[in-house]
Amino acid sequence: MTNFRSPRSDFWISFLVLLAVAVSIVACKLVAAPTGTERPNMVLILADDLGYGSLGCYGSTAVKTPNIDALAADGMRFTDFHSNGALCTPTRAALLTGRYQQRAAWVDDALLSPEFREQRAANLKQRWAWGLALDELTVADVLRSAGYRTALFGKWHQGYDHRFHPMEQGFDEFRGFIGGAVDYHTHVGHHGLKELDWWKDRKIHNEPGYTTDLLAGYAVDFIRRQGDAGQPFFCYITHGAPHGPWQGRDPDSTRPEVEIYREIIEVLDESVGRVRDAVRERGLEANTLFIFCSDNGPDAPKDFPSPNGPLQGKKGKLLEGGHREPCLAVWPGVIPAGTVCDETVMMMDLLPTFAALAGVENAIPEEREIDGVNLLPLLKGEKTELSDRVLHWEQGGLWAVREGPWKLMGKEEEAQTLVNLDEDLGETTNLLAEKPELAEKLHTLHRAWAEDVGMGEPPK
Repeated sequence: MTNFRSPRSDFWISFLVLLAVAVSIVACKLVAAPTGTERPNMVLILADDLGYGSLGCYGSTAVKTPNIDALAADGMRFTDFHSNGALCTPTRAALLTGRYQQRAAWVDDALLSPEFREQRAANLKQRWAWGLALDELTVADVLRSAGYRTALFGKWHQGYDHRFHPMEQGFDEFRGFIGGAVDYHTHVGHHGLKELDWWKDRKIHNEPGYTTDLLAGYAVDFIRRQGDAGQPFFCYITHGAPHGPWQGRDPDSTRPEVEIYREIIEVLDESVGRVRDAVRERGLEANTLFIFCSDNGPDAPKDFPSPNGPLQGKKGKLLEGGHREPCLAVWPGVIPAGTVCDETVMMMDLLPTFAALAGVENAIPEEREIDGVNLLPLLKGEKTELSDRVLHWEQGGLWAVREGPWKLMGKEEEAQTLVNLDEDLGETTNLLAEKPELAEKLHTLHRAWAEDVGMGEPPK
């Protein structure tokens, strides 16, 4: 018997065959596509009070930091990276929101739950009674909207009350502490409320272990789980190290503070190596942007050698040592290995960079007033114009404004110091009297900025 097929049936058979071929080609492209430029994972490690000169790759001979130094060898080392503040809380607000922390909405004591108001009345030194308002858009919110799994392991410091919890601000997972510092062994808060401050998601959940080691372990577990699941992730690791209390792995050690401080940084270095190894073990390195930086200048033991290298100042000061930070970025195949970047970069630039990498820049409303800029062209080694920006710092009546190499510092309404950072990184020569017109120009720019942002500075 002869099988008969109409021209119409031949058409549909051919169409289905071609469709199947097309689908298979697309599927192959999706599988074989270079992963380094499509929805990359992001690992951001933030040290606490780590000075510009406290790592081997930034010139320190006092500590051994081979894992962090390897980031410099394999990626980009920034020489002019800055936190937005010289203290912990303001810096984290700028990082989370991508804008000057002075713009950020903060909720004060009056809107907190009664039990915390009562505790604050009993202990006037505690500073938990502030929080980053929930109508702020965080980097975790932005990335979660793009399908990322988001996790915070470590220090939050953006409000202690439950309504300001990290999982109310875009994070799917949280392990660590809410306040500014904890005992490295007991995990009891070191200032403010003297109570256990170690969380598993939304509940207090203590476990034995040295904080730096525990946080690295949580991050490694998260990366392994996400690597198996195949979902892009944002892993934000905010170590307490080397912030006080200065405690090494041995809680009973009576060694000098300077030796314990050195150990704290070296254990931090070990933790960076563990996290990076986890990324490698899951075969994710080519599709992961890995960044390490610090939140503000050091508060180191007085005998610790050169924690800030050539810089003057420390934590809480607006000299360069208070806010110029170490920063390293690695992304094989995207960021040229062994490069040094001298462009002026700010902590607030991270959110727009991550949003661009996730393909959700449009998720940020225009009225949000993002002050940071997308660093992706810079990371790729392309020419940028970041040095043309005018940048500002303001804290407790102290202020600084920078345009190019020129930095003007003052207090209240008085301009006090003008320096050229290209020629005088140590800020030793005051040129205010020699260049009054330049000083007035910068002061005018800073006044306009202060009015624009509203000066809603968060707590110290």
